[in-house]
Amino acid sequence: MFGKQAKTEAQQMADEKFLTSCDKSFTSRTEASNFFMERGWEYYNEGQADTAVYRFNLAWLLNPDNHNTYWAFGLVEYSKGNSKVAIDMYERALKYQPNNSLLLSDAGTALVSQFNTDKKKKNLKQAAAYLDRAVAIDSANAFALSGLSQVRYHQKKYAEAWDYLHKGRDINMQSLDYNFLAELMVRMPDPKGMFRNEAQPAEQAQ
Repeated sequence: MFGKQAKTEAQQMADEKFLTSCDKSFTSRTEASNFFMERGWEYYNEGQADTAVYRFNLAWLLNPDNHNTYWAFGLVEYSKGNSKVAIDMYERALKYQPNNSLLLSDAGTALVSQFNTDKKKKNLKQAAAYLDRAVAIDSANAFALSGLSQVRYHQKKYAEAWDYLHKGRDINMQSLDYNFLAELMVRMPDPKGMFRNEAQPAEQAQ
């Protein structure tokens, strides 16, 4: 799927052989698709992205309606710095899961990244829409809050950017982007005084 190229006859035969084998081993192709998705995530979490993508492709072949395959492709592409491709994958997944808060926040974050590259206001606007929806669905989505912090930064609403940053950080420390934090501190000191304006930002002991 991901290569977007016509398959050779040999490749088509290999696909059919694989599908036939799965039909004998699983109760349904949906079950088989989910199985290969799980294996793909295992490889992805171990840092073996190429092997993971191969498993994700098998999952897609088994069930093109498995929205998790598109989500996975998006995460892989985003990790490679391919925000534009990632956005396309996320939006395919959103057609199946339009109210998935984490998926919305991933799509919004990728759009912010794309805005950083091309400065197209439509990307920032769409990012804000996705992230606002993500928070409306799940107010504890720290990554959506972190994304909204970056949106407000680009809108030059620095006080609001700090507010969202702190809210996200309070929920999940992993949502904190230290590179962005350094940029925000240049524009406006931390109103809470939690972060110092130094080369290496440090958190005040809680």
